Amino acid sequence: MNLNSIFPTPVAWFQNDSGINELQKKYVKSLKRKNNVGNEISLDRNVLESKELKVLKNWIVNNINIYFEEIYKQKSKVELYLTQSWCNYTKENQHHHKHRHPNSFISGVYYIDVNEEKDKITFFNDIYKQLNIEASEYNLYNSTSWFFNLKNNSLVLFPSSLEHMVESVTSKTERVSLSFNTFLKGYLGQDESATGLHL
Repeated sequence: MNLNSIFPTPVAWFQNDSGINELQKKYVKSLKRKNNVGNEISLDRNVLESKELKVLKNWIVNNINIYFEEIYKQKSKVELYLTQSWCNYTKENQHHHKHRHPNSFISGVYYIDVNEEKDKITFFNDIYKQLNIEASEYNLYNSTSWFFNLKNNSLVLFPSSLEHMVESVTSKTERVSLSFNTFLKGYLGQDESATGLHL
C-alpha cells in the first residue's frame, strides 16, 4: 500500500536551548492572577511586552516567522504579529479546559515549568466521522485526539482553530506556561479577483 497523508495539521515544536533565567521565572510567577476555567491565568494579557521577557519575545517571534514562512509560503507581503500573551498556572488536580483561540491565526505555548515525566498537551480532531469504528490500535488516521509530552523551555505552535486542553495535572509541581495569539498584517488575496484584503 502506498499511503499518503494529505491536508495535515501543522503542529511545530521548538526548543530554547538558552532557556529563561531564574529572575525571569520569578517575574512570571509573581504576576497577579485570577481564576480561569479549571486553573489560573495572569491578569496581564501582554506579558511578552515586559522588559523582563524581551529576549524570550524575540526568540518566539523569530520562530513564529519560521513556522509561517515554512508552512504558508506566502506570495504577497503579509506577516504575523503578536496580539496578546498571558501566563497559565495549573496546580495538582487542576486542568485547562478544552478550547480554541478565536480572533487569532496562529497560537502558541511556551513551557516555563513543567513535570517532563507527567505533563502533556492534548489536541483534538473535530472532523466529523459518520461511522464510529472502534480501533484496536490508534494511529494518526483513526485517532480523535493526540497528546504530546512536554519539555521545559519548549515552544509549540499550531493553528488557533485547533482544539486543545490540559487534563488534570497529577504532579505536585505547579505547571507554568506562557500562551499567545497572533494575527496577520499586509495584503491577502487579489483585488482583481475580488478577494483582496488589506490588513
